[in-house]
Amino acid sequence: RRLRSFKSWWAGRMLNQDRNILEKMTLFWHNHFSTETSIYRNGIFAYEHNALLRQHALGNFKQLVRHVTIDRAMLVYLNGARNVKEAPDENYARELMELFTLGKENNPNYTEPDVRAASRVLTGWSIDETSEVMAFDPVKHATDNKTFSSFFNNTIVAGAGGPTAGDTELDALLNMIFTKQVEVAEFIIRKLYRWFCYYIIDANTETNVIKPLA
Repeated sequence: RRLRSFKSWWAGRMLNQDRNILEKMTLFWHNHFSTETSIYRNGIFAYEHNALLRQHALGNFKQLVRHVTIDRAMLVYLNGARNVKEAPDENYARELMELFTLGKENNPNYTEPDVRAASRVLTGWSIDETSEVMAFDPVKHATDNKTFSSFFNNTIVAGAGGPTAGDTELDALLNMIFTKQVEVAEFIIRKLYRWFCYYIIDANTETNVIKPLA
């Protein structure tokens, strides 16, 4: 019932309010950071995820990526809450690079070992099944150094331990990804162009619109 209520409320906002960029961008980010209520099956998670996208819809992209990474709906949807050092789950790490920040078009680009290393950076975030509280568990976190490819200038994310290790390594991972300023900027501008303008980006558009905006 809460999921149905949430969907009705959001549809009502889009239908009944005056057109505004906030609603349009909230929907854009919802499509960008795709989740499915049929997977996480929690109305409160759905509302919180939407509120997060709405709060940061017109703000800093990197900060939004950070918040989404440890959002409860996303932690369930892409298995982040089950990502532990004994069995790292690559699902979110792969989508973080392929769908959320860098895309698949770059040459060179991130590698499969990069995905595996990123998944180890992200180990330890969990959701208590009873209380539904999100927390970082240092016991489940891989404390080894994580080495990345030449695409990321052979960056090493230093392994950390203790209660702040999750935040420390997450920030290091995102700092590394966002050093690829051209790739990240062009990727997100292409998505914005397709959302607001047209679904085809030809060579002229790439040169005269995408690159200057990025």
